[in-house]
Amino acid sequence: MRTNNYTTHPLAILSVIAAVFGLLGQSSVMAHHSANALYEMDSDFEIAGEVTEVRWRNPHVRVVVQVTEDGATRDWELEGPPSTAMRGIPGDEVVKVGDSVRAAGRPGRGGRSLIFASNLLLEDGREIVFRGAPRWSDNIIGESDMSPTTPERGALREDASSGIFGVWFAKPGFDDDEEAGVWGGDIELTAAGAAVRDRYDPSTEDNPFISCTRGIPEIMTGFGPVEFTEQDYGVRLRFGEFDIVRPIMMGPDAEANRPPGSEGGTHGDVGYSVGHWDGDDTLVVRTTGMRYPYYDQTGLPQSPDAEIVERWTLAEQGNVLRYELTVNDPATFVRPAVQSKTWYWAPDRQIVPYNCDLTQAVRQAANR
Repeated sequence: MRTNNYTTHPLAILSVIAAVFGLLGQSSVMAHHSANALYEMDSDFEIAGEVTEVRWRNPHVRVVVQVTEDGATRDWELEGPPSTAMRGIPGDEVVKVGDSVRAAGRPGRGGRSLIFASNLLLEDGREIVFRGAPRWSDNIIGESDMSPTTPERGALREDASSGIFGVWFAKPGFDDDEEAGVWGGDIELTAAGAAVRDRYDPSTEDNPFISCTRGIPEIMTGFGPVEFTEQDYGVRLRFGEFDIVRPIMMGPDAEANRPPGSEGGTHGDVGYSVGHWDGDDTLVVRTTGMRYPYYDQTGLPQSPDAEIVERWTLAEQGNVLRYELTVNDPATFVRPAVQSKTWYWAPDRQIVPYNCDLTQAVRQAANR
């Protein structure tokens, strides 16, 4: 079984992180990782210039474009989806240093030279669509898991006898809201939970979001693919993001072997999960002991006693999975927080190594 550990970063990298935040003094910005916090999401912005750097990697594609206007030069950094979400696009081969390009997206707040990229037009007339719809050309390269070139629905199954087992994908967030998280919707925080969030300082070395890992339930806000496979111990849930694997223990001894609350964290950021079937089409999973300390990058705390209950239900002749997530954490929430989303059957998707670049993650943090 694999677990994730955000405390094992090299000390040199951690020192860089601390120094970056100390110099920038941008804690209030870093505390909100959502696009709304960093970018003017109601604005539409275009630039044209020369590519000076390409980093087609995870956790985000990055392209730097140098723009010269009225004798002044300015570097703009474009942020795209994870490279693994840009299917059929060998970015380092398509976008090259020295190319003249046109880019569009949402500009960074506070005058920052950042763009939440939606479109990139190459000098040969081909267009890369990171998010949204094509803008300038009908000659689109590949497809993104975050653009309409990706079908709203997955493939239709001729034979659904394999049930839940196979590969599925979803749109980001919950209920088709890219900005939603387990913290969104109708929630009420306890005084203690609100106090922890208020004093959260993302500049510290143990900030888990400046890393190449994620925890439960935060990872569930992501998009596909995910893969369910049968194992001797029960079910393995594998994510296309951050190389995360969740063992879901099943059988008569699974619950009896659950570590007590005092031993929480011994099973890593994904905790200890026990599953059972409710009828033939619903997998119910209860997870405890998550070491991951936060629900989101605003510092909303996840206590050691948090309990996550998930229900995965096959629907529409086995072509979709209805997902419901319930967070029980009395230390943070006055009442359970509930979210839902839909996953679509995707036999054409593959789970490939994420190969997250820690240097890229640190650089991303520096810009915030």
